[in-house]
Amino acid sequence: MLWPIVSLVLLALSLVVAGVVLARKVSQLRMIDVASIPSERVKRVKEQIILQKFERIGAQKMGAAAKVARQGVSSVSKVGRRAVQKLYAMEQYYQKLKHSAPDGSHAVNADTIKRLLEEAENLVSEEEYIPAEKRYIEVISHNPKHVKAYEGLGNLYLANKQYAQARETLLFTQRLSKDDPSVQMSLADVELAEGNTRKAVDYLRNVVALRPGNPKFLDLYIESALEVRLTIDAQKGIALLKESNPDNQKIPDFEARLAKLIPKPSQPAEPLV
Repeated sequence: MLWPIVSLVLLALSLVVAGVVLARKVSQLRMIDVASIPSERVKRVKEQIILQKFERIGAQKMGAAAKVARQGVSSVSKVGRRAVQKLYAMEQYYQKLKHSAPDGSHAVNADTIKRLLEEAENLVSEEEYIPAEKRYIEVISHNPKHVKAYEGLGNLYLANKQYAQARETLLFTQRLSKDDPSVQMSLADVELAEGNTRKAVDYLRNVVALRPGNPKFLDLYIESALEVRLTIDAQKGIALLKESNPDNQKIPDFEARLAKLIPKPSQPAEPLV
């Protein structure tokens, strides 16, 4: 009778200890100014991504422990072992990452990096987010400045509706590659997913400046601008669309919707007789 209770106590203690250790590490790895992207700061961001995963697993297991406590203590020892083993595995992975090369050098060849990225993309398309996340993080562990890996990770969080993590990861990716329209588009997608259309237009404005002839980008730029009544942006988008694709069938509709947003000039007063 006492063993299940002891197991529950040990589980709680192990999670508390893990949480204390994690809190100390996370406090040292907060996002800082990375304008110059020095290697040590890039390494810390990479570690932060791993620690966030570690933190989520810890929270999930704490929830599992509470659920077991409510249901009874018959299976506590089994759940406790799983929780501790999972936390230990993540801690070991963190320690391995902590001692990886900080200078962005490749520990594996380009073909391996390419394979890992392809595997990650395929897993995301199959909604296998956990193994996909592991592939992206593995690439980052070998090359902490790999833009596509960070962007893929951000898009993974977006697909999984983890918007805060998606935004944080993509904003860091933007600092690594300021003029990448794909990254700007991903940031716009995050804002649109959360209903922040006006903020999304800021990113879409950058996208069309970098890729003015892309009809997909222009379409979303115009649609978003019209939705939040940003008439200047809508006018600019329509002009670019006319220039790049004058036969686009959406142009008349866009112009009609824009016309409704622009106030008509007042009629001149009738001359006095």
